[in-house]
Amino acid sequence: MDVFDYQVLAIVLLLILLGWRILGLERVIKTIARPPESLHLLQREVQAVRTGVDERLREQLDQTQDLTHRLGRLLKATENVEQLGVGLAELQKILQPPHLRGVFGERLLEDLITETLPRDRFRFQHSYQSGVRVDAVILLGDTRLLPIDSKFPLDNFRRFVELRGSGHADAAAARRAFARDVKRHVDELAEKYLSPEDGALDLAFMYIPSESIFHEVAAGVDEEGGSLAEFALRRRIIPVSPNTLHAYLSVVRLGIRGFRLQENARQILQQLDHVQKDVVGLRSDLDTAIRQARHSLANLKGADNSLSRVEDRLQSLSRGESTATALDPSGSQTAAEL
Repeated sequence: MDVFDYQVLAIVLLLILLGWRILGLERVIKTIARPPESLHLLQREVQAVRTGVDERLREQLDQTQDLTHRLGRLLKATENVEQLGVGLAELQKILQPPHLRGVFGERLLEDLITETLPRDRFRFQHSYQSGVRVDAVILLGDTRLLPIDSKFPLDNFRRFVELRGSGHADAAAARRAFARDVKRHVDELAEKYLSPEDGALDLAFMYIPSESIFHEVAAGVDEEGGSLAEFALRRRIIPVSPNTLHAYLSVVRLGIRGFRLQENARQILQQLDHVQKDVVGLRSDLDTAIRQARHSLANLKGADNSLSRVEDRLQSLSRGESTATALDPSGSQTAAEL
């Protein structure tokens, strides 16, 4: 064999070896391309994890949206609180002048009374014979009045609250000044509105439009250490707040309803008395009519009997005339002979 033949044989062997390598590589590639069972399990786990992650993401998204809505409502509420704070600041500015503060208290008093009592049981800005004018009176019965006057001791109370909150040493002095204001209002009401000659009761209500101020009056003490509430009661002045006055007026409304029921019962008794008298008169008239009817009936019975006798006689006479005619056809018999 020459060199060429060896070269051809070497090329053939090389091609055969390359073919076997290619076949082996194809088997390896197929083996690699076919996923093992562990890879399927891994894919399922990955899919489950992905599904869980998607669900968690959706939950987080929902929670985020809900939190966003809540934050929006919170921001709106915050804006409302800010506006309320601005309104309170404006209200404080309005209430600074004593005259406007008094008008504000009177208006609150009028609204409370109007919403609680019948309109014919109260009067606003009622004047006594002496010319003294009270903010409101409650009509108890026909002549008795319960006076109510509004007082708003705000200045020294506000100063006392501010100093007490800051721990200032002048808080006690501000509290004593507030107590003096309350006692001055109590004395004013006792001197002006306890007027029996004008029909007023021997007590009056001092209406305090603020619950916090009323609480301080109810629990506060004066310069001598005495109770402000007891001082007012000794002067026959009863401090009331919006809540306590509403309770008092509710009791008054029940009393007024009782008075009305009593008055209605009295009117009903009067009407029943009139009806009874009318029934007695009607019975007398009816008895008279019955007696007259019985007498008339007796007269009618007598007339009927008389008519019956006349009819019988006429019938007798008629029968007698027929008999005479039958006996004497000439009819020459006279009526006397018959």
